[in-house]
Amino acid sequence: MKNISKALILSILALTMNLANAQEHNEQVTVEGSYRPQIRRPERLVMSPGAPTNNFSIPDYKASTQEFDCRYGIELETMSALPYMPTTDSDIKGNLLKAALGTRLSPVFSYHHYSDLSKTMSLKVGLDHYSTWLSQKDYSKSSFMNNGVNIVTTNKFKSGQLDIYGNYHYDLYHLRAYDTLGKSVENPNGRNIHSVVAGAKWTAAGTSYRQLYQEFSGDYHRTEIMGGTNETQVNLNAHIAYSDSWIGTRSIENLQTFNLDVNMNYDYIYNGLLLFGARPNFTMNGDFYRLKIGLNIDIKTEENVNFYPDVRGSFLLFDKDLELFVKLAGQSKINTFETVVKENPFVTTDFTYLSNFGYEKTLFDFNFGGKLNILNVLDFYLGARYRIIEDGLFYIPDRTFHALYDNDDAVYHLQAFDVTFMDYNLWNFMFDVNWKISRAADASLAMSFNNFSISRAWYKPSFELTLKGGYRSSDTWKFNAAMHVMGRRWALDENNEETELKPAFDIQLGADYQINKDFSAFAEIHNLFHNKYQLYYNYPSLGFECFIGLKYKF
Repeated sequence: MKNISKALILSILALTMNLANAQEHNEQVTVEGSYRPQIRRPERLVMSPGAPTNNFSIPDYKASTQEFDCRYGIELETMSALPYMPTTDSDIKGNLLKAALGTRLSPVFSYHHYSDLSKTMSLKVGLDHYSTWLSQKDYSKSSFMNNGVNIVTTNKFKSGQLDIYGNYHYDLYHLRAYDTLGKSVENPNGRNIHSVVAGAKWTAAGTSYRQLYQEFSGDYHRTEIMGGTNETQVNLNAHIAYSDSWIGTRSIENLQTFNLDVNMNYDYIYNGLLLFGARPNFTMNGDFYRLKIGLNIDIKTEENVNFYPDVRGSFLLFDKDLELFVKLAGQSKINTFETVVKENPFVTTDFTYLSNFGYEKTLFDFNFGGKLNILNVLDFYLGARYRIIEDGLFYIPDRTFHALYDNDDAVYHLQAFDVTFMDYNLWNFMFDVNWKISRAADASLAMSFNNFSISRAWYKPSFELTLKGGYRSSDTWKFNAAMHVMGRRWALDENNEETELKPAFDIQLGADYQINKDFSAFAEIHNLFHNKYQLYYNYPSLGFECFIGLKYKF
């Protein structure tokens, strides 16, 4: 306890120090990199409920049933109306300073710092800023600002590792305004969104082999729109595991593991919601298979206890070049205001008729597919997923949101969004290929086809495609490109009439020039063809923009 107390005091002092005067760091040897337990989670499978792709990852732990991951993750590129979200995860080694300016007078600034404060403690700090000062002709006032600060300390002890972290976001957006005659006018008032996260995680040393392995974490979240809705969240998580060779040869290469995950999520907006979950499971693996048999148990405020299966299996064929997988599961989660404003910052400031966001339940989740590796050059992924979802969240217009401005007698209607909840079934068909063309070039293609049981799944695309590629011509030049396409999406307009948004089509290009070992220049082009698509009705993208900047590693 004395060591832990000492580390906590050093962590607090480190956060108030001048980073420029921090102790000399060693980029070759890091605290976290040199002190990572052999077994952390013997098996984890995460499914993104958005627009998924297929991405396997099988870490080779020394003493564990190998992890198998059928995670899907098509991600939106930096597409307007939210063209940039600053990265506040400073999980890097070394220091980086990045600065750029875009053609809409859009400054970009990032600073990431890493240092070993002692043999048992490291400090990571990240600062990010991005803003656009010029409005576009068809959307005034369309300027915005994103800011992020992130701090992490890693503390090493004989019995484990303690990470203490915190981050703060401040974002500013403008809503579109319409006067009583329907004429678009400038909205001078910005939408201010603040969010704070603080937490800690304890990771035990050693493995789960013939001993109890433990992880514990907890965090606090605060999200608010100034003058409107605010939310408080508290999350607690625990993971314990025990491994041995009960079946077959008694060997560290042949392990079975009992796991138990317990979590508690508390959310307060206008009323409190509490979700308690327990995830007991048994995992094992062999030369040609991996297997998990488990149960998801959810206990919710003023609701019955829910039980869901959690069964996952994977078969390896042709010297593990072909892997076939299947999953059957279900789960509950709390719909949070934090998630809503990150996805759509144009929501109404006050959900007057909404006591809380409630629980989203995936009553049935069946997933199957396969992965094929060819000569360690091509990876193909093909999969399908069927889900039955209760109380899924969708965005609809809020027609009661108005504003008055100084020195103006008119009453303006602001284009904001409310939320609604619907039950639906969803089929996803996914394809993903990664191609290592040469030592200097690589490319990837991911596609998702989505079929909803409801006629209008507001803002959910029926088709998504992401194409990426990179090429390094020499030690000094590096090029990359990305294209993202979103198919047909339906929305409600300000007159409550259905409207079909045109497909979103965004191409981005980038180039880096290495001036010396630590100093480089870069250029980026967003939305090459100036496609004025809308992610949300009445909020068009910023269109074409070019950034030129510098990066310095020190």
